[in-house]
Amino acid sequence: MIRSTRRRKVARDLARCAAGLSAGMLVFGIAGGSGASGSVSAAAINGGALQILVPSGSPTAGQPLNSGGSATVFVMGPPVGAACTGDTTSGGYKIQSYMVPSTVNPSTLTFDSNGPLPTATGANYRQPMFSAAGTPVINRNTAVAASAGGPGLLTGLPTMSFALFGANGPTIVPAGTYNLGFACTLGAAGPTQLDKYWNVQLTFATDNNDAPSKITWAVPSVQPTTTTTSTTLAPTTSTTVAGGSTTTSTTSTTVAGATTTSTTVAGGTTTTAVGSGGGTPTTVRVGSSGGGQLAATGSSPLPIILWGVLLLVFGRMAILLGRPLRVLPDSR
Repeated sequence: MIRSTRRRKVARDLARCAAGLSAGMLVFGIAGGSGASGSVSAAAINGGALQILVPSGSPTAGQPLNSGGSATVFVMGPPVGAACTGDTTSGGYKIQSYMVPSTVNPSTLTFDSNGPLPTATGANYRQPMFSAAGTPVINRNTAVAASAGGPGLLTGLPTMSFALFGANGPTIVPAGTYNLGFACTLGAAGPTQLDKYWNVQLTFATDNNDAPSKITWAVPSVQPTTTTTSTTLAPTTSTTVAGGSTTTSTTSTTVAGATTTSTTVAGGTTTTAVGSGGGTPTTVRVGSSGGGQLAATGSSPLPIILWGVLLLVFGRMAILLGRPLRVLPDSR
């Protein structure tokens, strides 16, 4: 009898511990599934390629500008409709700018109130872009979204130049190729802060005849290597009808210096080429215009269900084992 009681106590204590662990994991799973407020997806979106353009006030305003000196004023033009996932007014999103070596992937950048981190000049140059007036382009507001929770368009983007560097230009920005761009951020610096980014590359050279910063720049003729990612949401089909056949196929279109994403939906494929190359994103549609919905995304609820079931099981065991043994009278 004493031994049986001890065994029940041990089993009860183990059940209580298991119930406590299950409860903790259940809470952790629910919190992780719901996501913390004030952050965005861990995978930043490449919004497309920027273009270096002639600013307004010139006879050739809006035309591509392929090279210049430190005093050359230019505009970094994003694709039409470029926007953060949310706006500043209701969503807290901010527009940042950056200039980093070409070896730095823009999708890995984080920002504080002074620009991209960690701030540096020289070989590890990491700074915001500066307007033609010499002010850093950081923490700018988006346009107000047309509807609550809607995207915030990139707006109020200033003209820029590299005149700020002065006579120390070649020391501050050594010759080489750099990534320049705009980024949308939400919240404090961290792995989920970056929402979207738009990029272009410039190659810098030292030129003692340039004034005031002794540097010149040019848009590279060859932009970064293209990478292609394809995601199939619904199978393509081939349908034969009397007198011929109709085939819905999946096609990828690659542009220089871009990242090409091919998405297949029911009855057709949309291929959007975006990235750090010149020009605006290119969209190519093939196949029929049949409908279809995007597959649901997000984490699986199975772990939450599992921990919930275990909590019920171990909790019930702890209650039952905690009850005193009932001794039945001897019927003999």
